[in-house]
Amino acid sequence: MPGVKRILRCLHPLQAEHYANVLRAAGFACNVRGAALYGAVGDIPWQECAPEVWLRNDDDLDLATRVLEELAMASKGEAWRCDRCGETLEPQFATCWQCGKERDERPTSG
Repeated sequence: MPGVKRILRCLHPLQAEHYANVLRAAGFACNVRGAALYGAVGDIPWQECAPEVWLRNDDDLDLATRVLEELAMASKGEAWRCDRCGETLEPQFATCWQCGKERDERPTSG
């Protein structure tokens, strides 16, 4: 029977929840532990109250680690400029955050 395995220790509960959500979206069962202790940082050593992401199946460790490594990699491609408002956006965005226009098929560099 597989056991649980800590995959990540985070600096903040929101960071831990973000990584857990990414893993859940990729199909991994996981949970965040220690988030409630975060408010005690300073009274309790940081290592004892840092939020952690735990996999429910330790057999998933290698694949889940790869998902998190890919998340940390820089996006490939060139920045693009929205032809409606002129905002320059990073390549991973398909919609302009400024005006909401979707990226054209032929992006222009900015």
